[in-house]
Amino acid sequence: MGYTLQDILNSMLTAIQDVLGNVASAIADNAAVIGTLVVLGGLTYAVARYGSRVFRQFTRVFGALF
Repeated sequence: MGYTLQDILNSMLTAIQDVLGNVASAIADNAAVIGTLVVLGGLTYAVARYGSRVFRQFTRVFGALF
């Protein structure tokens, strides 16, 4: 008795769902690290793009607030 097309496609769909579930779990477990990298990357881009002079003005404004 062989496999039917439905069995094969169902197995493939289940495998894809398992992989996506594991990827989502890994992202959720590392959300803080990912968020930190995004923020640091944005700050690095801002310094490289707009120069340190403009960045220093922003830090003065934020420093005055806190």
